[in-house]
Amino acid sequence: MARVLVVDDDELLVELVSFTLESHGHEVLTAEDGTEAIEIATREQPDVVVLDGMMPGADGLDVLRQLRREAGMTLPVIMLSARKQERDVVGGLAEGATDYLVKPVTGQELRRTILTAGKAEEHAEQTVNGRVGAVIGARGGVGASSVATGIAWAIAHDHRKQVALVDLDMHFGTVALSLDLEPGNGLRSALENAERIDSLFVASALVHLSDNLFVLGGEEPLDQPFTVESEPLELLLAELRRIFDMVVLDVPRHMVPGLGPVLAAMSGLAVVTDLSLAGLRDTVRIRSGLTRIAPDVPVRIVASRVGLEKGAELPPPEFEKGLGAKIDHVLAEEPKAAKAALNGKPLATMLTGKRGGQALSLLARQMGGIETAARAGRSWFGLRR
Repeated sequence: MARVLVVDDDELLVELVSFTLESHGHEVLTAEDGTEAIEIATREQPDVVVLDGMMPGADGLDVLRQLRREAGMTLPVIMLSARKQERDVVGGLAEGATDYLVKPVTGQELRRTILTAGKAEEHAEQTVNGRVGAVIGARGGVGASSVATGIAWAIAHDHRKQVALVDLDMHFGTVALSLDLEPGNGLRSALENAERIDSLFVASALVHLSDNLFVLGGEEPLDQPFTVESEPLELLLAELRRIFDMVVLDVPRHMVPGLGPVLAAMSGLAVVTDLSLAGLRDTVRIRSGLTRIAPDVPVRIVASRVGLEKGAELPPPEFEKGLGAKIDHVLAEEPKAAKAALNGKPLATMLTGKRGGQALSLLARQMGGIETAARAGRSWFGLRR
């Protein structure tokens, strides 16, 4: 977490901000005025400065100028001020503020701004970006969104990575619903205003689930058609990769033909299916299409909800024969986990200690580039064979 210097002459505000940040793992330094702020910033080299815009003596802009011009510091500085006129905001940004927040500000907004400010600074001169993986359901009802959420959750909470989970189903997406979140309209806003996409714009669009996991989606009215185009999505993903260690996309299957350039840039792809005859047919078609669209991207086949309808399922060897490829991971149907998911509990948390949880964990590590399996083969309920 970040080392944050909070500069404000309001003792109560400093205590509230410090408590909020410290309770989420940040280390907090404090200063009451500009002189002390310069001294501490020079000596302690914090990751981010939260700077009050109105203080006795030298105000926030004066301190900002000293940090930028006299001390030569390039660290992110977030202005926190009651001044909300356009000239105040523009003036603060023109003097070198990374962001400008108007009081009162929520703890979530402040934490999110610190996250994006720190990540933007960290990645500003780096060419290596975060990874992006996509999960595609071969057909409806196979649990693809649960798998995408499980991957994101495991990478964020088991491996302490910063993760963005993006649900591209603008009308019927269930990622936010399954996590008991309000989806907002952040995704549509970002895709409709691609020319405005930057770290601050993205931060305002994200829905905060935890310190490490953020969600981007939508729940658009059915009388408002919206098509996700490849070019604005590429711009959005480029910015997300600057901010996050991992981006997980939940991609509806009907969007695959129109997102060729996006899918070709993925770090990994997962196709989720059941073991039905229809599932086999659609998995064959999607896998064949991905081979042409994204020939250099590894595609993993995930058999999900196995055992739900045993009479209608093909035996795995027969499924693999028809597919012309091995099943990489098998997730058994877990009735208790599925029921808990209806109450906003991620699949990954409900499978902890179960064999299916081991398989999902392995898939998350593979998609996140966290660990490469020691042996090739299939993860059958998490057990290699």
